[in-house]
Amino acid sequence: MTPPDTIASDTIAALSTPPGVSGLAVLRLSGPACREAARVCLGRAQGGTPGEKTWLPRVLHAASFRDPATGAILDDLAFHLLPGPHSPTGEDVLEIFPHGNPLLVETLLRVLTRLPGVRPAEPGEFTRRAFENGRIDLIQAEAVGELIHAQTRAALSNARRLVTGELSARLRALRDQLLDLSARLELDVDFAEEEADPDFASWIPRVEAARREVEHLLRGFERGRAWNQAPRAVFYGAPNAGKSSLINALTGIDRLLVSEIAGTTRDFVDVPLRVAGGVAQLVDTAGLGRAVDALDAMAMERTRAQLESSDLKVYVADGSKPLDTELAARADLCVLTKSDLEGFTARPGDFAVSSRTGEGLEALIAELERRLNPPDEANEEAVATTERQRDALEKARERLLAAESRLRENRPAVEIIAFEVREACLALRELLGDIRADDVLHRLFAGFCIGK
Repeated sequence: MTPPDTIASDTIAALSTPPGVSGLAVLRLSGPACREAARVCLGRAQGGTPGEKTWLPRVLHAASFRDPATGAILDDLAFHLLPGPHSPTGEDVLEIFPHGNPLLVETLLRVLTRLPGVRPAEPGEFTRRAFENGRIDLIQAEAVGELIHAQTRAALSNARRLVTGELSARLRALRDQLLDLSARLELDVDFAEEEADPDFASWIPRVEAARREVEHLLRGFERGRAWNQAPRAVFYGAPNAGKSSLINALTGIDRLLVSEIAGTTRDFVDVPLRVAGGVAQLVDTAGLGRAVDALDAMAMERTRAQLESSDLKVYVADGSKPLDTELAARADLCVLTKSDLEGFTARPGDFAVSSRTGEGLEALIAELERRLNPPDEANEEAVATTERQRDALEKARERLLAAESRLRENRPAVEIIAFEVREACLALRELLGDIRADDVLHRLFAGFCIGK
């Protein structure tokens, strides 16, 4: 990652939309060369000479993109320029919207990065510049990645709240309360010999209130961690029950190998299914029954392990054969396959399906959606979601607990109490990014995509 002291001296450029064919793409530049790029490539200048086309801030313009080296027009497109500091990164930002042909996009990027002072962006560098220039704090920066990669409605809603600064505002208020308390404690330390004993009893409720708020945020983290994981439905049953065929039919993709030979599936395989609330993982597993060899026994053990960690246990059985009631008893949902065969029977409450004809599949998908993505929780507040955030909150909690313990002693040591509150405040400042560690920033932004 480029060192912070050189960030403002150069301009970065990248594709901000996924690679591949599309109607339009987005090329983004950030830095001091944006205006020159608009002049030489798009034929638009700010306050140009008489007869020269100009651009207006935050207005979408139509233009021809020209290679300044050859004069060739490469595309007719749209662009806008967002002057700093009131831009996403705090610098001048130029966004260009060419047609989404990968070859064309690559050509335009090559032209842009040949301009003086322009280079390809590194992963997360646009977001890092926004953070370095004070447009967002560190929690909001992390939330950009959460917003892009959220796999459930709850995670998406929480990421949106984080990006808008809802959690940051709450943490800043708590930080300010602790700063105020810390200042009072430091004052008592400085004048301990000139004043009467400090009123420790009045400090206890304030420290307790701060500690309870931190603990509330930590409980929110536990909820938020579950939101960021796609729910997993484990399909299990006897060999040749039709599990693989059923998952193929549900997803519409021949992802899993199907055979009449028992034991074809030896290991579990995750297959994504797009559902109303986001993405769910359907897990195909080895059949459960009497093991024929050591490998078969290992495969069954893995199936049992998957069941233990599943969000939904789906028992799949051949409806034309007798049901294994012991296996069925473990299920959250029972699905009987091969409803198109003679001799098929189903119990009330079981789902009858045919992977061959499609019978019952729509009803089963609707039930999977209902069970794997229940109605949104009362998601009325933003919660922490990353391990870094959790660790900082844990540190603040430990320091506040220590301060409480000291305050309840017979003759509390003001210096130690002041130290504990100061450390709790420091943890919150690190959480918000008020105190920056380059190695932490590098790890954080290196996980972003190039165009963010």
